[in-house]
Amino acid sequence: MVDMITIKESPNRKELLRVRDEMGIARKGREILQDKIDALVSMFFRYVKTRGEKRREIGKRLLENYRKLLILESRLGVSGVRNGSGSVPYGELKMGMKKIMGVSLPKLEWKSSDRPFRFFNVPFSFENARSGFEGMLGEVLVLGEVEHGIKVLSEEIKKGRKVLNSLENFVIPELRGSEKWIELRLEQIAREDYLRSKMLKKKLGIS
Repeated sequence: MVDMITIKESPNRKELLRVRDEMGIARKGREILQDKIDALVSMFFRYVKTRGEKRREIGKRLLENYRKLLILESRLGVSGVRNGSGSVPYGELKMGMKKIMGVSLPKLEWKSSDRPFRFFNVPFSFENARSGFEGMLGEVLVLGEVEHGIKVLSEEIKKGRKVLNSLENFVIPELRGSEKWIELRLEQIAREDYLRSKMLKKKLGIS
């Protein structure tokens, strides 16, 4: 930002152009930042909508799988289901990041394995129920990705609005004030030079 002390010491055309250049940069930055914030807000609401849809979908699948589990408990007993449910699902969890509008968002992906996993001496309905819960892992990870994305986007929007507020309420008004002050001083200097020139011509008898 232009130093007001420097301007007051030398309010010239060069300083005026410098202030105008900085004001142009600040205004352009404000415009770009506003566009970015608008895009982030739009993305934020898309994530919120997706979160709602995923939660409803997962809720329905959980209800369905728990019904299967209750049926199994009625057949095998609670201890029988617990003994057979301590398996770890086969698959691969991929973790990464994706950049959108300069913002890093998490990217999680669960790839189920084709490797079969069966318990001995348990009915097929047990495997069916277990597969139902395991099949939800990908959806749960997507929900976690969306939840974290909402948090990240919210923080980025807050930071962007803070910078935008600073540009609109402090930086640009100060530059505009500096521009006006230099213009007034240059006009004053021009009038003083004109009067001195006129007085000198009068003393020299020049019309």
